Amino acid sequence: MKPIYLLIILFFSVNLPAQSLFEDALSSDAQDESAKQDKTYELNGYLRGDFYIGKVPDEDEAETKSGYAETALKLKVRKGAFADGFAEIRFRKGDEFDEKIEEVLLREAYINAYIGRFDLCIGQQIVAWGRADGFNPTDNISPKNMLVRSPNEDDRRVSNFLLRSYYNLLPFRLEAIWIPFFEPSALPIGIMGFPFGVTMTDPDYPDGNIVNSAYALRLNIEKPSFDGSLSYFNGYNPTTGIDLLPTQNREVIIYSRAYRIHVIGADFSSTVGDYGLRGEFAYRKPFYDWEVEIYIPNPDLQYTLGIDRQIGSDFNFILQYIGRYVLDYTDLVKPALNNPPTIFRRYHYAEKNRMIASQQDEVSHSISFRPAWTLMHETLEIQMLGLYNITTEELLLRPKMSYDLADDLTVTVGGEAYFGPDETLYDSIGEQIGSFFLEFKASF
Repeated sequence: MKPIYLLIILFFSVNLPAQSLFEDALSSDAQDESAKQDKTYELNGYLRGDFYIGKVPDEDEAETKSGYAETALKLKVRKGAFADGFAEIRFRKGDEFDEKIEEVLLREAYINAYIGRFDLCIGQQIVAWGRADGFNPTDNISPKNMLVRSPNEDDRRVSNFLLRSYYNLLPFRLEAIWIPFFEPSALPIGIMGFPFGVTMTDPDYPDGNIVNSAYALRLNIEKPSFDGSLSYFNGYNPTTGIDLLPTQNREVIIYSRAYRIHVIGADFSSTVGDYGLRGEFAYRKPFYDWEVEIYIPNPDLQYTLGIDRQIGSDFNFILQYIGRYVLDYTDLVKPALNNPPTIFRRYHYAEKNRMIASQQDEVSHSISFRPAWTLMHETLEIQMLGLYNITTEELLLRPKMSYDLADDLTVTVGGEAYFGPDETLYDSIGEQIGSFFLEFKASF
């Protein structure tokens, strides 16, 4: 079905007489008022146009990276104090990575039920764990699309179907999640600069067998001066690896392959004087033999520590340290020239997997920073997200400036740039992903 037809159907379905959306509508004024209290809905969304321009790889020329128009409809439904629901559907058409795109995306659709101390939720959901800013080692539930071009960083998050429940015993809150189907992240594997003649075949992902499902637990403590949690995840990592198919000739066939991991994590946020403090820690260990399989990363410890500060009414900043320690680490040794081609292939793709998993070094150190200004009576917002890996010397910059032209009408300009030495991830994807953008967005 064409996106425009779906848009028309959804629009009229929420504007039909009440009996077409909610059964047994009442006719009298008193009955109508009672119905509003028991059954309500809210519809909003946005329209936007985005244009991205960047550098032609290996050329001193510019090219259009992406251009698209998108509309989103968000529907909220509530049934008294017992249940509510949310759905967001997006329609997009344009050009992306030199291909025409025309897609309908059900971003989220779920129902919440409230039963005493229990909250239950089922449906297509996005779950974001962690209290650090943007770099969250405990955030393993929902996948991400790292190829999305959008000024909104949250647009990289992808929903998956899951069952989520809470048991509320304030200040404690126990969260349990079951993920019956595996959903992978979209990674920049295809633009990492593979040699000529490499073929990428179908991925190896787990099927819907119950033994392949994932589950997670998190115990939250929520107090006025301190928030924190302990968490555990057991399932297939949304971030997949690259594996090689064995061949009898010079043909090279690669594919994405999923692996199962345990993740034990903790996070917190608090305040000391005028400063906010936040931290996040995770121990990640794969189920299978990482010393034999090149697509499986080593166990590691990841940790993020940060501070944030509001200065006046118009400036704030976040500064974080991000570290990683890789257990059982061994250096990759480049094979001698007299080795067979299969040895060189294994070395090459082991190196690519270490880039994806950020395990090129035994210990790595990074800093992230995000200053933000709100000016002109809160109509102009300027911010910069930066990440510098001290160990690999890679740098990511995402400047962005948004201005409110009128109520619910915004223009945003910015960019995304990646820099890094040879044989690093940012060097291999920088010219493909890096770009400047312009967006007009109207909300309703």
